[in-house]
Amino acid sequence: MSDPFACAGDVRLKPGREASVVRRHPWVYRGALAGPVPGSMGPVRVVAAGGRPLGIGLPGGSGRSLALRMLAFGEEPWDAATLRGRLLAAARLRERLGLEADAFRLVHAEGDDLPGLVIDRYSTTAVCQVFERAWEPFLPLISDVLGGDLGLAGVLVRSGDTTGEAPAALRGSVPDGEVVVREEPLRFPVDLVRGQKTGFFLDQRENRRRVATVARGARLLNLFSYSGGFAVAALVGGAERALNVDASEAALALARRAYELNALPVRDADFVVGDAFRVARALVAAEERFDFVVVDPPAFVKRKSDIGAGLRGYKDINLHAIQLVRSGGLLLTCSCSALVDELQFGRVLADAAADARRRLSVLERRGAGPDHPVSVQCPESTHLKAWLCTVN
Repeated sequence: MSDPFACAGDVRLKPGREASVVRRHPWVYRGALAGPVPGSMGPVRVVAAGGRPLGIGLPGGSGRSLALRMLAFGEEPWDAATLRGRLLAAARLRERLGLEADAFRLVHAEGDDLPGLVIDRYSTTAVCQVFERAWEPFLPLISDVLGGDLGLAGVLVRSGDTTGEAPAALRGSVPDGEVVVREEPLRFPVDLVRGQKTGFFLDQRENRRRVATVARGARLLNLFSYSGGFAVAALVGGAERALNVDASEAALALARRAYELNALPVRDADFVVGDAFRVARALVAAEERFDFVVVDPPAFVKRKSDIGAGLRGYKDINLHAIQLVRSGGLLLTCSCSALVDELQFGRVLADAAADARRRLSVLERRGAGPDHPVSVQCPESTHLKAWLCTVN
């Protein structure tokens, strides 16, 4: 078997284009390259126009503007010991965080110096998500570390496009049913085969906990509910009732199961299969009002060409959400689009509040939990915005 750490060749940058790499930014775009990337999936040496070594990069295969993801800078090594050390360092960090959960992000790409690689842990199973095929030759070593050093029974792998085929098993077998995970004191069923992302929205764990602390006595509307995480947290925290809305029957079946796991009453009326935009508009027309509305849609902006339509989508759903909050009630509104920054998100909410003729005040600007670290050299890798607001 060939050595996956062996460099496939050199990639030279254009004059004056090395500054971001020198500052340890992990992304190199095609416009910065003086020549082509070798055809192999193997790592490459990145050098400045004058020949100065800048580090080791992993080629991007998406065909878009991102050409290389930097694995090492300057004279830093990229070898089996380096990869193993970074995986174990990521695991040690999570042990120190006091997450009180057995489901969490074990490796968060750029935030753990492993750009293009995500690993989520669900109890004794890890799911590796590779956003570049060039990571595939390293998967046997990654599986050995996860199984041997960390003692995980199962290791699955799936591509960055979670709408594709089911994950493959690198260790153990693909689960034929749900995996139950805990976020103290909550329990959730996770579908590691057909579920969204790697199976669950682990980045919202701390926000679910926050909802539980402020939902007592509330009647809650959970738009884009998926498997009901926010509703379960709210109800366990003392909410009076929760209405879950999602376009997927399978997602709402998981939500019902989550209710059962947490000893909550399951009422058919609390689970609505339908487009969240249409359901929200219908609820506005019916003059319904809720004490608490949660809006957690999928990413409306996945590429720069989506920004216009995506921002209109965020404004539309937040307009309806604001209209559905009673005076003095709460809104938790989210965006997981990395290309939408906080300034843009704030403008969208301001426009939605103006059209609704309501006053919106931001109480907390929240994001992903601490198991989703963000490199200060790559702030654009920040994705989740979760703003807790009051509506009057």
